[in-house]
Amino acid sequence: MDNQKQTVHDGWDEYANKRIYKSRGKIGIMRSLGFGAFSFFSISMQGLVGAWLMFFYTTFAGLSAGEGATIFLIGRVANAIVSLVMGNISDNVYKYKIGRMFGRRHLFILAAAPAVLIAITMWVAGMSFWYYLITYLIVTVLMSTLQIPWETLPNEMTKNFNERTKMSTTRMVIAGLGGMLTQFVPAQLFKYFPKTSPEPYILMQVIFSVVTFFLILITYHTTWEHFVTKAEAKKLEAEALEENNGQKPNLKSELKNYFSTFKIKTFRLHMGIYLSSYFATILFSTVFVYYIVYVLKMSTSVSGFLQSLSIVSIPVTIIAGFAVTKFTYRSLYLFGYSLILISAANWAFVAFTRPVHMMVWLIVGMSFYEVGLYILYFAPWNVFPFIPDLDTLVTGKNRAGLFASVMTFINQISQGLASVVAGYLLDFAHFRQSASGAVSQPQSATDMIIFIVSGGVGFMILLAMFFAARFHLSKKTFKVLAQELGRLQKGGSPKDVDPHTKAVCEDLTGVKYDSIDFWKKNDQPKANTKTN
Repeated sequence: MDNQKQTVHDGWDEYANKRIYKSRGKIGIMRSLGFGAFSFFSISMQGLVGAWLMFFYTTFAGLSAGEGATIFLIGRVANAIVSLVMGNISDNVYKYKIGRMFGRRHLFILAAAPAVLIAITMWVAGMSFWYYLITYLIVTVLMSTLQIPWETLPNEMTKNFNERTKMSTTRMVIAGLGGMLTQFVPAQLFKYFPKTSPEPYILMQVIFSVVTFFLILITYHTTWEHFVTKAEAKKLEAEALEENNGQKPNLKSELKNYFSTFKIKTFRLHMGIYLSSYFATILFSTVFVYYIVYVLKMSTSVSGFLQSLSIVSIPVTIIAGFAVTKFTYRSLYLFGYSLILISAANWAFVAFTRPVHMMVWLIVGMSFYEVGLYILYFAPWNVFPFIPDLDTLVTGKNRAGLFASVMTFINQISQGLASVVAGYLLDFAHFRQSASGAVSQPQSATDMIIFIVSGGVGFMILLAMFFAARFHLSKKTFKVLAQELGRLQKGGSPKDVDPHTKAVCEDLTGVKYDSIDFWKKNDQPKANTKTN
């Protein structure tokens, strides 16, 4: 019985050993495109959901805005809880044969391919509240949990700042194209179906799900990861036991692990930026179609056309990818957020003054919003692969999966709250659901829609700017930290750090350099030599 409970390196199979040495290709544009193709996984589910699902619920499902918001909140909370453990599962699945066969990350990437087809079930009209709750719950949990392992790939595939930037930039270009298509394709479908028909909604999901199925397979075959060796597995197990005083990890130790990520100052600021800005985007995407239909009395195809201006995301993301190598993330954030603030003011201006050439004002406002939005999307996911390296300097470990889980957990809670805030504010303002979207709304409802799409979005962006102004991670500062980490990993002594490097490391991590114990073992051989 004891033999069966021996460490994970016992029984390591030949297949896993071969996969450890899987060929590493150069990370050029084709590899980056292969990595970025997986972006359609979230676009094909989350993109369509964010833009159209609430409107579908209140128009074709017979739900109130509050009921729709409740579904979003329950789904996000469940998603957040599952996401919290997903990174840890991904980090440790090498202990099992299936994880050694397919990899800690690629196992879940492969599982995502059939999962994307399940999203089609959300768009069936005329079902019950419980049907919509269950289908949304399943889809949103699958979407986030299966995406988490993929998000760690840049950290595993390369340590080079420019290569990681290339991967993240390509990913965001593809995501931007997908985001544009989630608006453009429905807008075209709406032209061929009557307003009272739910068919274009399920048809758009079928299109995106089928395309995404094949794109995920491309990602699976064009990316790689680090396969844990027998020696590494043995070392990881010993470290885990040492951390828990010889005990196996339990709930308390796991929670301590999750909270430990916030020890890193840059991660705390990153989450402040990420959560407040994404909260703003969920408010906007949830309510904008209502703004067009009920405040400005235009059609859903107009909303689809305006949001399809996200086509600007392609050049914007490419320029941002270049800019981030020349300027700081802080500068990029503040520029993008300023554009969104201008657009937020524009929505209120158009609603209250009804200017001549209204469509021109809407196009200009949406163009400003989309440019700012894709800087907002680009920067956090471009910076994220570098944050686990800050943690490695402090802990000596690669906990990329754990950081991805915590980030996704808090993001899901934030997005759930944003959806429920929007939904319940609409209910509070006496918003009326309809069978065609043509019903007139009370003044209180239209005022609330304007307030959310302008004031709510503006306030959350101002909060994001507050955090961004204090964000110091950049290409220059990361290079200093990466060189120091490399020096320590090669056996360098912490005592030999120069003052500038020490200051940069302390500023980025928020941890006093002299208090970091992990690397002090590098001094031991020197001490032993002197003794002898």
